[in-house]
This record gives sequence, structure tokens and C-alpha cells, in this order.
Amino acid sequence: MSEGYRTFDHTGDLGLEVWAGTPERLFAIAATALLAQVVEVADGTPEVRADLDLDADDAADLLVHWLNTVLLEAELRRAVWTEARVHRFSPRGLSATLAGPRFDPTRQTLLREVKAVSHHGLELSLEPPDCRCRVVIDL
Repeated sequence: MSEGYRTFDHTGDLGLEVWAGTPERLFAIAATALLAQVVEVADGTPEVRADLDLDADDAADLLVHWLNTVLLEAELRRAVWTEARVHRFSPRGLSATLAGPRFDPTRQTLLREVKAVSHHGLELSLEPPDCRCRVVIDL
């Protein structure tokens, strides 16, 4: 199974579609793809790391909670996540590590401000080997 992401236009916002072979890879790629919409990084050498444990009511809520936490932790730690690894996954929780360089406007290009990821228009399939999601990013 190939993996990757693409963006799509959404009225006043931006859509993100991600695909991978496993739920762990799907969530990891979604995290780095989201930050790639915020900051363009030439050198992604990790300087900052964050270990996260999240819980949610269901898989869709977990995806939204995960992506919003990825945004929040990047802001709080002044980092750009270029690497993500999900160590433990269930439809109601995950443990993961994020890593990337410190945000530095002299080394990176700020592309846009992202407010949040919403439940609006959310699509999620966690059936390997064809895991997919579509989310709307509030700009």
C-alpha cells in the first residue's frame, strides 16, 4: 500500500486527505502533513521532541483530538513536527512521539495560520491495508 497525502479546496478552508497501510501510519502521516500546511521546512533535523498519550470517545474524535494536539504542542514548544511515530494505537487512544526543528523564521517559511481541525466533513476508515481520512482544516 502506498502512503501519502494531498490537499483539496474547501470553502474558505483547506482539506487534507491522507492514506496509509495501517492506522498508526495514517495518524503519523496526518500529523506531519498538517504541519507541512503551516510551515515549509528546508532542514527537518529534530531539535524538539514531544511524547503524547491521548484518549478519546471513538476513532473520529481521536483523530481530531490528535491533530489539534499536534498543532497546540507545535505552538507551545515553538516547533515544526517533521517526524511522528505512533507507538500504541486503538480507536480510543494512542501514544506517540513528535519530533522536529525549532520554529525559526530565518530558516523556515510560514505558509499560513491554522486555527484547528474540525469534525466538519470528517471521513475516516481504519481498515488495513487501505486506511484513509479526510479532514477540514480551519484557517
